[in-house]
Amino acid sequence: MSARTSLPLSISVFAAALCLAGCGDSLKSVSLIEQTRVLGARVEAETDPGRSSPLPGERASLRFFLAAPNAEPNFSYALTVCAVHLTDNGFPPCAGAPFASVVQADPTSTGARLDFQVPEDVDLKSTPHAFASGLICPDSGIKSATDGAPSCVTGTGNPVAFEFELGGPEQSNRSPTFAADALSLDGEPWLESTEASCDDGSLRQVTARSRHWLGISLADSDFEALTQQTSIDPARETLLVSPFSNAGELEHAYLELSADTPAEQRKVAWDAPATKDALPSLVSFYVVVRDTRSGEDFAKRALCVVP
Repeated sequence: MSARTSLPLSISVFAAALCLAGCGDSLKSVSLIEQTRVLGARVEAETDPGRSSPLPGERASLRFFLAAPNAEPNFSYALTVCAVHLTDNGFPPCAGAPFASVVQADPTSTGARLDFQVPEDVDLKSTPHAFASGLICPDSGIKSATDGAPSCVTGTGNPVAFEFELGGPEQSNRSPTFAADALSLDGEPWLESTEASCDDGSLRQVTARSRHWLGISLADSDFEALTQQTSIDPARETLLVSPFSNAGELEHAYLELSADTPAEQRKVAWDAPATKDALPSLVSFYVVVRDTRSGEDFAKRALCVVP
């Protein structure tokens, strides 16, 4: 049973792939950041941040990945997490009261995060998964109704939902993780920068209307071995990579990568936009990688488009 991310949480990559193949949605609408969006989520066990399946009694954290057209998302949020039974029909209801919750009433830019501790007495046979849900309100505060249900002060907000495995004898999933040098631009390492403008000229520069290649490098260990129930089941994980940008056009909305995918197929073309004036234009990129068992990671990059 794989972990799932709800469609309101921007777009689940698996659902996006199906929709792109048969729904007629443009790639631009999927990959272009035109409003504040939630792109994914990551669970990290406190004692081992690479493990996405926290053990009973273990402390862990859940954070959601947000992106905004101006590269500075501002939002409030309310999140809860509870233990759930397995179901093949949508997201499962909580098997009991949530074991952790958080409310950030005033807008912040520091990230949507829920710290929690898995109950020591959780019954992994009955409730082997946890389910986090809540509401994220872009550019708005959040309030609670008399029944405790959160709502945005302005706007409807983005409902979010994320199901993940709890650790046990048969669950020990590790998240794929972007190393510092995981991304490249036109074959050259593309490291993250704290710069948020083109003023000092420190960011990479490309010319307007030019084509470039965003490369993705993942460690072989990120493609974890899987238990094969039949001979046709995959022996190792397949990872899906979703690139986004706030300007220009990406050739593909996702890449499906295996451990054997050659380097020349681990890249996606991006066409730089035209500039509106003679000044450099900042473009932000966001890349999400996910496996099928709740493991995810997120990376950000930026460059400047010049006339």
